[in-house]
Amino acid sequence: MVKYNFLQITKLLEKLFKIGFKDEKSIINIGLEDLEKIPDISSTDITIILELKKAIRNKKIIAFLSSGEEKKEEKKNV
Repeated sequence: MVKYNFLQITKLLEKLFKIGFKDEKSIINIGLEDLEKIPDISSTDITIILELKKAIRNKKIIAFLSSGEEKKEEKKNV
């Protein structure tokens, strides 16, 4: 999992919420056409969206939000 800072993720989530993507199902279904609706989208934002979609599908939201820190903790505890 690529690391992003929490501020980047939060700013992107604000953009998504403003245009109507407010739940997991709608975020998973974001398509190429939907990316045009996102104001000031960057290539980093697109990459974060792709990683967020994977995290939702795999039920790893906390690991995504913590930039993978949860994975490291799990390995130490095993």
